[in-house]
Amino acid sequence: MEKEERKWHLVRNDNGEWISDENVVFLTKQEARHLQIMAKLSRKPLSIQHSADGELWCYKHEYSLIY
Repeated sequence: MEKEERKWHLVRNDNGEWISDENVVFLTKQEARHLQIMAKLSRKPLSIQHSADGELWCYKHEYSLIY
């Protein structure tokens, strides 16, 4: 039986905690701004995070609440 190799990555949130990339949604600057507006209008929580290489992302569960 072949051992299946798991291909996953971690991203660090603004608090320094490591999060699996399966639990995040990567965003462009335009997507992040639009999402911030939608979150504010719907009064939903949203925490836009910045990865070490400058990518923007948010938690998948927050994204799902807004859309």
